[in-house]
Amino acid sequence: MHAPQTARESAATQPKRVAPARPAATEQTTTAKKSVAQDSHALNGTLQLKAAGGQHVSAADFANTVVYFVPSTGDARPRPGTYTVYTHNRDFDPAWLAIPEGSTVTFTNLDQVTHNVFSVTPGAGFDLGYQSAGQSDPHRFDQPGMVLISCHVHRYMKGGVLVVPSRYVTTVSANGHFRLRHLPHVSGTLYFWNPRSQAATQQIALPFSAVRQQLVIDQPSVKTQIDVGGGS
Repeated sequence: MHAPQTARESAATQPKRVAPARPAATEQTTTAKKSVAQDSHALNGTLQLKAAGGQHVSAADFANTVVYFVPSTGDARPRPGTYTVYTHNRDFDPAWLAIPEGSTVTFTNLDQVTHNVFSVTPGAGFDLGYQSAGQSDPHRFDQPGMVLISCHVHRYMKGGVLVVPSRYVTTVSANGHFRLRHLPHVSGTLYFWNPRSQAATQQIALPFSAVRQQLVIDQPSVKTQIDVGGGS
């Protein structure tokens, strides 16, 4: 017969409990953490559009509002693209275009009459000469700001190109909300632009907090194309 085991001997012969190993962090988990960290530098805001001068506000006016952030320091260079403006029915279509700085716009004459595209905006003037039916001519916009365009042949034709000097840009939703993501963690200036209103700015300090802004819609409606290169 075997001698009974002591308490110490009995404990020593019991199988040891091993804590389950933690699963290695997956690439998806790592990516999610990075995404949360980057999105912590987001700026949320609400835009109010107020009608004046006999004008009316529609959902399209929110969608046609551009909001962009220019940081006080660091690299905010935009991502240039290529765009088209047509001269059609003796008008520019779209009449207003928002693009990133450094982008190229091709002006194409769809009418059966001769047109011209020119600008006398200080620092950004150009003249593409006369365009016959079907002719296209490109122009690169390297100067940030609003560039007003017209036609020498038909002086009543008016339009504009908003050249945005930042990669941190977005548009406004139909309910007036906007969100700028992946901003650098620095102060800067927030710009608001709508073709039917005067532009507005706000100085943004750290830490970021929710922004509210009002624009007064007091100009007639125009055909607008907002394409800012997906920098938001």
